[in-house]
Amino acid sequence: MKKIYILIGIAACSLTACNQLLDELPDNQVRIDTPEKARRLLTNAYPKTSEIVISELSSDNIDDNGTIISGANYLSNEASYWQVIREYNNSDGLQNVWTAHYQAINTANSVLEAIEKMSASAELNACKGEALVARAYAHFVLVNLFSKPYNPNSSSTDLGIPYMLQPESELNRKYARGTVAEVYAKIDADLTTGLPLINDSYYQTPKYHFNKKAAYAFAARFYLYYQQWQKALDAANVVLSTNDATTEGLLRNWSDFTDASKTGGKVFGRFAIYYTNERINANLLLLPVSSEISETYFTPYTRFVHNKRTNGEETLVTANLWYPQRQPNNNFSFGYYYFEPFTPTSARADGVVVDKFPKFNAKNEEGTTVKKSIVVPFTTDETLLVRAEAKIHLQQYASAINDLNMWTGKFIKKDVTIGSYTSKNQFTQQEIVDFYNNLAYSSTATDNGATQKKRLAPSFAIANDGIQEPLLHYLLQCRRILTLGEGLRWQDIRRYNIEVARYQRDNRNRNNSTIKAILPPDDLKRTIQLPDAVIGAGMQANPR
Repeated sequence: MKKIYILIGIAACSLTACNQLLDELPDNQVRIDTPEKARRLLTNAYPKTSEIVISELSSDNIDDNGTIISGANYLSNEASYWQVIREYNNSDGLQNVWTAHYQAINTANSVLEAIEKMSASAELNACKGEALVARAYAHFVLVNLFSKPYNPNSSSTDLGIPYMLQPESELNRKYARGTVAEVYAKIDADLTTGLPLINDSYYQTPKYHFNKKAAYAFAARFYLYYQQWQKALDAANVVLSTNDATTEGLLRNWSDFTDASKTGGKVFGRFAIYYTNERINANLLLLPVSSEISETYFTPYTRFVHNKRTNGEETLVTANLWYPQRQPNNNFSFGYYYFEPFTPTSARADGVVVDKFPKFNAKNEEGTTVKKSIVVPFTTDETLLVRAEAKIHLQQYASAINDLNMWTGKFIKKDVTIGSYTSKNQFTQQEIVDFYNNLAYSSTATDNGATQKKRLAPSFAIANDGIQEPLLHYLLQCRRILTLGEGLRWQDIRRYNIEVARYQRDNRNRNNSTIKAILPPDDLKRTIQLPDAVIGAGMQANPR
């Protein structure tokens, strides 16, 4: 058979659209010669594995609950202590993350190549837009995992990742890594061309594709990381609008999680099913992935997990604007949150886990049962905080605080009294500045020096006006809490060059923790090493 428009590596995919096309052609050859085939193949332009586990384990959201907790795998230990991560045939391992994202890229490139050979049409334009945005997204994930964060002073020489612009056609072809600056420029180019072509009318299930809002939410995050604040703001406005009432209506109704008729009750697993419901406006993109995220990693009984120390000293029940009374090692102030975490009933276990990742099993093409989940890479709430951060950098402080108040107004309960304090969910600039000026910086000089306020040392300047830094601390804390478990905290740590301490629980006195390791600012281990097989094939390793 004449080999034209052949999609390499398609045997790895498992979605129905792909299988149907494979049935039509022998030898796993897929000829993409109609708009319908292009559209159907694009379901495979999305990675089937997520980087969330690696990123979250690397962040300061995670503590080591001690060797008394059995069952922790090697990947968890290596990622949590910033060691070289080896391969253990793990669905969340580095090789699977690398391969899944480049398979997605290859699919996008194959569709783009085929589109150039077909007669132009509105449907093909929409396919081209989706393929370009999907290609940009997969490269964006990889460059922010395996390369240094964007830095205008060094990215022209910092090692990037191969940016594939054509489908793979050579066995064992060697690729140069290029630079971070080159990767970002190519992502920018793909978004610039692709975004205007996105057309939701061609999607039967838009939440599983880069629909317009999801695509612009990605663009907003990309331009934030690219330090192009106005572009980040403009992209976020496409998602949210500039009208407050419209924006509020797009945010997640967190109060739904107190309604058992919607969630099925506060049972671990049920919150996750409701959280990922495609009918919820806040969920912009849903990705089914092969992952043990909700079964092996982020459960209340896991060794490496967000626990009561992190929870009480740094996140949910530490001193926050809405509850300034610090509550280490307890959950007294969970009552201020609509979306309460889950805690274990075991005296040994210590996790405090938000339930966001549903778990289910599925058969792969070989008939083997694999663990699956659904992740939500982009939400309106997170995009609102992207917009707020962009406004802070642009010194549009009043507007940024308005955005932050919109989020807390939906996320935090108002007028709830616990102990001697009644909660608020709206704050003035002066209240924010005063709170963070009076809060001590987190310190690793002792085992008891942690706070939510970290020293910031980003590659961009922070205005010395007494306002911008406190607002950034507040913004970072809001995003840390909103995205617990999602891996995004690791990117904030990298972008702001924040020191990370890894605490370990005492096996006997479970209320005591000691610092076992520290990841300093500028440490080379802040960039994940490439997979073993990739280095073994000849690609330049990250420096150590």
